[in-house]
Amino acid sequence: MTGSTEKAKRDRGKRYLLILPCSKKKRDIAAAPAIELYNGPFYQILRKYRLPNLDVLILSAKYGLIPASKTISAYDQKMTNQRALELSGNVRRELDNVITKCQYKHILVNLGKTYMEAFCACNDVLDQCDTSYVTGPIGKRLHQLKDWLIHLQEEVNYD
Repeated sequence: MTGSTEKAKRDRGKRYLLILPCSKKKRDIAAAPAIELYNGPFYQILRKYRLPNLDVLILSAKYGLIPASKTISAYDQKMTNQRALELSGNVRRELDNVITKCQYKHILVNLGKTYMEAFCACNDVLDQCDTSYVTGPIGKRLHQLKDWLIHLQEEVNYD
């Protein structure tokens, strides 16, 4: 068995997935990985906790559900109820594809009400996993995100 195969077996079930909304606030750069382009408070916190066992998906009003590493261009498109419903089929397919590739120990969904409408077709996919939903006003959601990331960091440091 090769070293990478052994590592993959050992890491199975130790990865985490975070799902965030896009951000109106963006850095002043033409194109960059989504995690670097978006500059709202969720992203400022997330960039402080670069965890090796954390995958991040971003629900973008323009691009749909994308990995945080995907290079995108700056844009100005607000997520509306109609747009969320338009994206829901593609969001489900992308989420199903990501989840079937990796067995996540836990998934944290941190989306506001309008963004959650794009996930209306994803319940059966998410119900197969240990999934938590962050709810409430943005301040509460920021606090819950930070606490979750700190917990993951402690777990990584423990292993």
